[in-house]
Amino acid sequence: MAGRKADILILSSTIGSGHMRASAALVKAFGSLRPELQSLTVDFPREVSPTLERVIRRAYLEALKIWPAAYGRLYRTSGSGRREVYTRYLGRPGVRALERLVGETGAKVLVAPHFYGGGVLGRYKQKHPSAFCAVVLTDYVPHPIGVPDNLDLYVVADERAAEMVAKLGVPEKLIHATGIPIDTAFEEPVDASDVLAGLPGPDGHEDLPAVMVMGGGLGGGALEEVTISLLDASTALRLIILCGTNDRTRIRLERLARRWNYPICCLGFTDRVRELMYASSVLVTKPGGMTCTEALACGLPQVLYRPIPGNEEDNSAAIVRYGAGVIARDTSEVLGQTLRILVSSSLRKRMVEAAQRAHRPHSALSAAKLILQGLE
Repeated sequence: MAGRKADILILSSTIGSGHMRASAALVKAFGSLRPELQSLTVDFPREVSPTLERVIRRAYLEALKIWPAAYGRLYRTSGSGRREVYTRYLGRPGVRALERLVGETGAKVLVAPHFYGGGVLGRYKQKHPSAFCAVVLTDYVPHPIGVPDNLDLYVVADERAAEMVAKLGVPEKLIHATGIPIDTAFEEPVDASDVLAGLPGPDGHEDLPAVMVMGGGLGGGALEEVTISLLDASTALRLIILCGTNDRTRIRLERLARRWNYPICCLGFTDRVRELMYASSVLVTKPGGMTCTEALACGLPQVLYRPIPGNEEDNSAAIVRYGAGVIARDTSEVLGQTLRILVSSSLRKRMVEAAQRAHRPHSALSAAKLILQGLE
């Protein structure tokens, strides 16, 4: 990093792919609005300490796998009363790292799309009140640790999230419900026939509905169980499974499909998510904030399976409240919920229209314009 300069420093995290996708969307928007500016995205927990990053990642993944209910309780009880306890131990090294980064880059605007960076920004702002600091929330309900009340700007998903941020003590004039920032490409429709051509599927599959299945960037979240639950119907639809970076799951599913002669398409990490969303009739997914928002932009009905207590439950509740999705709390419910949307044209039409109404156009550009005010 020595010698690198940046006007805007984004404190992101690779723990979960959504934070980095939101960061990339912001960088793209900054470039379109002010191409002369330099933006730099860092994996902030790793910048603080590679050991800290490993500990946070391992604790997060193990909690989700072994004890999700405990994770949910921790998430929901980390309000203002405990916020200081969390930031006292993780905030001090974070502030030191941030001071180093600002010194190296000369950044004038600091942005956090991840709750750890947001919490550190609060402590940093106390020491450096002239710094312009903003949080950009990537879930539909704020994580209290990541929403200190002394920053300059808060970008949130919708009015409900704005109300919750205000209850944490943030002045309403600083809160902007412009939507979770996603790549502007998701607002550009794609010809479904072009996307699906060449992908594996059942014989005579050209007019069969496509069902896209996702388990997050890490390809976790019972993705294998969910796929197996859908296999019985795989001759009546096109199954497109996105396994992310989880090659082990992808290989197992490919072998299973060959052994049972089930025609499915398994993909690893891909940059074709937007195309595949536009080509699909239903999305079956873990309810990450970014994925849910991208699906809204594509007008894609969502089956949200086994939401983890905490942010995923909150994301699911928002999508259901919009009318753009349904929840399958157990793997056994996934097939029935998916077929219900595919079979009922009126239900699917209502869900598509609900998604289109809920979508916040140009969310990344709107957020970028607000953030760039910090340079004026």
